[in-house]
Amino acid sequence: KILPGTEEAVTDKEFKRAPAASAKEVYFLQVAAFQNPSDADNMKAKLALAGIEAQIQTATLPDGKVWHRVRVGPFSGQDELSKSRTALKENNIEANLIKVREPAP
Repeated sequence: KILPGTEEAVTDKEFKRAPAASAKEVYFLQVAAFQNPSDADNMKAKLALAGIEAQIQTATLPDGKVWHRVRVGPFSGQDELSKSRTALKENNIEANLIKVREPAP
């Protein structure tokens, strides 16, 4: 778990069984995480050259370290997810399915 209570890795089976993504839960394919922001920018550019739109999300972990995560999504349906995962695989890029929950108010 990267940020306990707000994010967790999920399997495709769990994603298929989940109700439609709500405003409180969204799904992403996380391609990579870097401490150096320029490495994250380079990965995002590599994805863009492959025709895959990605975003960088920066997070500060409880230990104070800052990570820059390169993610594709969010996804609300299996078809979108499958298309993106196929495009990533065609470019020899691995990704993990991540569920992100909004923090409780």
